[in-house]
Amino acid sequence: ILARNKLFFREDPAIGEVLTAAFREEGIEVLEQTQASRVAHAGGEFVVMTNHGVLRADRLLVATGRTPNTGALNLEGAGVKVDGRGAIVVDGHMRTSAPNIYAAGDCTDQPQFVYVAAAAGTRAAINMAGGNAALDLRAMPAVVFTDPQIATVGLSEAEAHQGRIETDSRTLT
Repeated sequence: ILARNKLFFREDPAIGEVLTAAFREEGIEVLEQTQASRVAHAGGEFVVMTNHGVLRADRLLVATGRTPNTGALNLEGAGVKVDGRGAIVVDGHMRTSAPNIYAAGDCTDQPQFVYVAAAAGTRAAINMAGGNAALDLRAMPAVVFTDPQIATVGLSEAEAHQGRIETDSRTLT
């Protein structure tokens, strides 16, 4: 059940299409633009109420994303701004809105990938020690450990075209 209209909506459309096709080959039906409103477990099966009717399944995987765990930190009291999800807002040098407070990793408003967290943590440490290291996400790698696995780095073809950059694409399977 996917609330959005496609898998990996932020990526090149081919990525979501390939993964959807692979799921279907394995007997997994991807239901796009579907909202679950209620889940029950009865008679050894899951019953899911959706905007498109009732679904029944023997297994249920719930993947709703991650939310930064910052609620108990009293960030407001420290003068640190957070966004609507509770993520700490940082600039390109990992500085928060409060003087001398830096943040890095999944608690921030940066993309939630291990590579970003590691790079951001390094930049934050350098800057805390008086350096001037910026986090450049233009060539950010990302890996999703699905089957098939998905990996991206840098701009998508659409993003490159928006920046008036000529592209030449290849698909590796």
